[in-house]
Amino acid sequence: MEKRVLVIMLILIMSQSCEYLVDHVYFIEVQNNSDVAVRCYASYSYPDTSLDLTKPRLQLINPKSYTKIDSKEKWYKVLPNDTLEIFIISEDTLIKYSWDLIKSDYKILKRFDLSVKDIEQMSSTVIYQ
Repeated sequence: MEKRVLVIMLILIMSQSCEYLVDHVYFIEVQNNSDVAVRCYASYSYPDTSLDLTKPRLQLINPKSYTKIDSKEKWYKVLPNDTLEIFIISEDTLIKYSWDLIKSDYKILKRFDLSVKDIEQMSSTVIYQ
């Protein structure tokens, strides 16, 4: 009898907390529609539009391919100023120049400034042409 009660209580407790056991991932797909390889990274420091002081982890996006930028929390919770910046930098530029020169000369191909509303409206896909 005690085992049965214990099992029922355990089931009830687990069924009440199922939502917390599920991992949610919120992502933005960055699609490269160009004919050259590029790299991208996301910055949460808007309105500061400068590149990071130290070289960040840059995600490779081959031509006609994509990568994902993700978050375990909803975007409005992780963006301190409601805007995510996505920097696109040429793979060739990263090979040819030091990060200090890339940063000081702002050698980027494109920067996307996306508000939470923008992310929701664009179905979480950013396209680099």
